Amino acid sequence: MRYRWPNNAQCAVVLSWDVDAESGYVYRFPKEAASELDQMEERRFGVRTGVSRILRLLEKYELPATFFVPGYTIEHHTKAVEAIVAAGYEMACHGNVHETLNTLDEEAERRVLKEQLDIYQKYLGIRPTGYRSPSWSLNMRTPALLKEHGFLYDSSLMGDDIPYFVGTPHGELAEIPVQWLLDDAPFYRHVYGATNAIADPDRVIRLWTQEFQGMYQENGCFVLTMHPWISGRAGRMLGLEQLIRAIKAEPGVWWATCKQVAEWQIETRQNLDVTVPIP
Repeated sequence: MRYRWPNNAQCAVVLSWDVDAESGYVYRFPKEAASELDQMEERRFGVRTGVSRILRLLEKYELPATFFVPGYTIEHHTKAVEAIVAAGYEMACHGNVHETLNTLDEEAERRVLKEQLDIYQKYLGIRPTGYRSPSWSLNMRTPALLKEHGFLYDSSLMGDDIPYFVGTPHGELAEIPVQWLLDDAPFYRHVYGATNAIADPDRVIRLWTQEFQGMYQENGCFVLTMHPWISGRAGRMLGLEQLIRAIKAEPGVWWATCKQVAEWQIETRQNLDVTVPIP
């Protein structure tokens, strides 16, 4: 087998949610965020309505999941985040106000990392061990900063479709890889000026099912990245349920959190040939 999974499973499947709420819009367009109610309300849908739908679906099928939550969301939508924590799902860092890391110097990146950890501790009493960078933007120094602050893994890079390591002066950081094909935003997000930009769920679920089938044959790590304000819409949730049923019909699937996959990678130390050295 290309990659060995627990209990001789054929592949791993991770359902992950980036609970951004309004944070990304606030960071990129602070002036507009202070005046445009429509943009802010669209994003609040996720924490107001989407999260509860997601939790019901996960409970129905008894599935694990990882929620990457910015500090802003914890501060401004505490009850929605507390519901995720109470349900027992993994919580992981995702910036403070969804800051794109390539816009930050080292001092600012350190400050933002500390701020989000402080917010997690203050509001939730949690010290996350997982990280996903906002917009999947990662600086060369970021892996070392994450290790310095005690993180086990990152889930932002696309260098493989099985776990690997990123080397740092502070030790190896497990990488749980992602890909744009398995992100809901390119398919479902409305973009002004684009034509036929919103895909119907049938098309998206067909693409995701085919990608799962390919990853299943390749012993891959199928990491689905979704956003409550995007995939939390009713019809899209029905589509996600169809995908879950299709995956559950296959034998030998390990449903896991990002942290569980990272711990397995750290324990078994597989795929070392592609370890990324960072000076």
